[in-house]
This record gives sequence, structure tokens and C-alpha cells, in this order.
Amino acid sequence: MVARFYCSHVFHTFYFRGNQTYTSGDLSKAEDCYTKGVNCVSKTETSRSCLRALMLCYSNRAATRMSLGRMRDALVDCKMAAAIDPNFLRVQVRAAK
Repeated sequence: MVARFYCSHVFHTFYFRGNQTYTSGDLSKAEDCYTKGVNCVSKTETSRSCLRALMLCYSNRAATRMSLGRMRDALVDCKMAAAIDPNFLRVQVRAAK
């Protein structure tokens, strides 16, 4: 339970910082925030809320990497997000670009 709370708290910190820095145009810092969000979730995590958080970080990092012109890295992130939720439309659209 504590691990899930920690995951959620840390994720939201990096996710919102990433969104703020992306909006302000600091793309490399946004990418770093989303990467930290990805790294805070254990590879063996099964909690639905933590997996959704992970999917959102992958998706937003993909958008950031697309804006940086790093399409291959963005595609890898799209695939990771789609592996978590194949029905997440936003990541499918990003992968198609």
C-alpha cells in the first residue's frame, strides 16, 4: 500500500512538472521529468493506477520526443504505452504520425 501511494505521489510530481515544462517550451526538461516518472514505477508493478500513470508518462514523453524531432525514440515510447493499454487512442495517433 505504501509503495502504491509513493508511486502515485512521485508520478504526479514528475508528470505535472513535465506538463508545465512542456507547455513553457523547455522540452528537454519535460523529457527528463517524464523519464523520472517512468523510472519511478517498478517493472513488476501490477496496480492499475500505477500502470495508468506509467502509460501517461510514456505517452507524454513520446509527444515531447516528437517535438524534439526524435521520432524513433517517440515510437518506442508509443509502443510501451500501447503495451499497457492497447485501447489508448492518443498513443495510437502519435505512433501513426
